[in-house]
Amino acid sequence: MNAKQTRFYYKNDTTARNSALIIVCIGAFLVPLSLSASLVAIPAIAKDLAANAVYVSWIPAAFILSNLVVMLPAGRASDIYGRKRIYQLGSGIFLVGSIMAGLSQNIEWLLFARVIQGFGAGMFFGTGMAIIGSVYQDGGRGAALGWVVACVYSGLSVGPLLGGWLTDNLGWQSVFFSMVPFILASIILTFIKLKGEWSSEDAQKLDWTGSFLLSCLFLTLFIGFTNLPAAYAFVLLLIAVLLGFLFTQHNKRVKFPVVNLKLVWQNHGLSRSLVSSIMMYAGSYGLQFLMGLYLQYNRGFSPTDAGKFLMIQAIIMAVLAPTAGRLSDRYAPNLIAAAGCFMALLSYAVMLFLDNESHVGIIIVSLVLSGAGFGLFSTPNSNAALQSISVEKLGIASALVSMSRLIGQLLATTFITLMMSLSIGNAEIVPSNYDALLQVFKWTVGVSLIYALLATYTSMSARAR
Repeated sequence: MNAKQTRFYYKNDTTARNSALIIVCIGAFLVPLSLSASLVAIPAIAKDLAANAVYVSWIPAAFILSNLVVMLPAGRASDIYGRKRIYQLGSGIFLVGSIMAGLSQNIEWLLFARVIQGFGAGMFFGTGMAIIGSVYQDGGRGAALGWVVACVYSGLSVGPLLGGWLTDNLGWQSVFFSMVPFILASIILTFIKLKGEWSSEDAQKLDWTGSFLLSCLFLTLFIGFTNLPAAYAFVLLLIAVLLGFLFTQHNKRVKFPVVNLKLVWQNHGLSRSLVSSIMMYAGSYGLQFLMGLYLQYNRGFSPTDAGKFLMIQAIIMAVLAPTAGRLSDRYAPNLIAAAGCFMALLSYAVMLFLDNESHVGIIIVSLVLSGAGFGLFSTPNSNAALQSISVEKLGIASALVSMSRLIGQLLATTFITLMMSLSIGNAEIVPSNYDALLQVFKWTVGVSLIYALLATYTSMSARAR
């Protein structure tokens, strides 16, 4: 089927739309499941593989960085060569990475496997949103995106508990092997149930040069910031500035750039939604990572019990996301997103009071507020971004939305890795370092407050075109 036939097929077949939604929801469930489950397993991984604090912070960072590097090229490729094709390829790569991670015998191999996982996740996660945007382009997009986001948060909900239980009972390796049946199910269903294809009818080429420059820019920025104040880190940051300049100049010259920066900036609704997403995820992701460490190291909870606490936040997100999605089809999505940003800000204010003796009620209140904030924010923000773009550009727009999330997560990871390096260094996290870990947590909360405040402003000021 060509693009017009595919649109007609899904417009007139509710079962086909639901099948596509289920397939994408499985993928949306897998990525956060892999990420959140592995966060709870990190102390066990660190102990078993004798990984120091810097290596520990690289376990999520390797996944996020590789995800970020491939996200925009994959989104552009999906518009050119077909969204279903890129989705299937990414699922296969993610499967290979998950198996490799489970078989890891040392920290270096595990980090390499996480890179492979990230490449695969970057290809199918962002493309999935574009598929939903295409399937539901004639109505119900906000509600459908709400279910996708609900599955993201369901993955976040199940991940900590599943990761904790698997780590306690079967070892940390089982956290990665548990992904395999879900991935296989997604691959099989995609072949059988996802009909048609979505790709550009115009002859276009993927901007390999721009993709390479952008990937090198992200890598040098991250490695440079996380290794400050070493002399070579400053050299890398200078190289990053040069790469940024080269990328913008290249972007102006080519006919089909990997992302048209000028058009993104001129599209007020899209650009503000992307900035809001970066700020919100920069504030939340670092605290989710550190909360898992705080609960286990500073408070002495088991991986399973820590997972139960983190599950509170994700369950509330999953419950609120579909409702927020439906509301964003009827009312201004940017204002609903702004309300979510403000709730997150309140959550971080509560977290400032946490220490080694805090009552568990304070922890619960902070997680409830954070879950409510993101439940209100994510779907309306994504809907606002997709509403502001034409349907033939949904692949790259979807990738930009996903990339903004990853940039925010990368900002958080960069800050935490730097703080870990300065406060704890290459030592393992032992009781003598618990106060330093708490200090890193406090600094991160303070930075997250600033991010949430900025996100509230940019969400309120966003307008669709």
